[in-house]
Amino acid sequence: MYRQIVVPENTQLLLQLPKEFVGRQVEVIAFTVKDVLKKKGDAYSLEKALEFFKAHPISLKNYKFNRERANER
Repeated sequence: MYRQIVVPENTQLLLQLPKEFVGRQVEVIAFTVKDVLKKKGDAYSLEKALEFFKAHPISLKNYKFNRERANER
């Protein structure tokens, strides 16, 4: 996988792909990313995950793992 975040200066964008992509099918997806200059990479993902779980708290206090049920076929 190859990921690159850019800020285009106009409506055209030229991508420089790694050599191992030559001759293979490549999917290109474009979408906007909020606050990309302020928050990057794993720290941003962790922050978003923590934000999500704080907004959706769950309790596993009474949960008991059932190995037999987990391995049923």
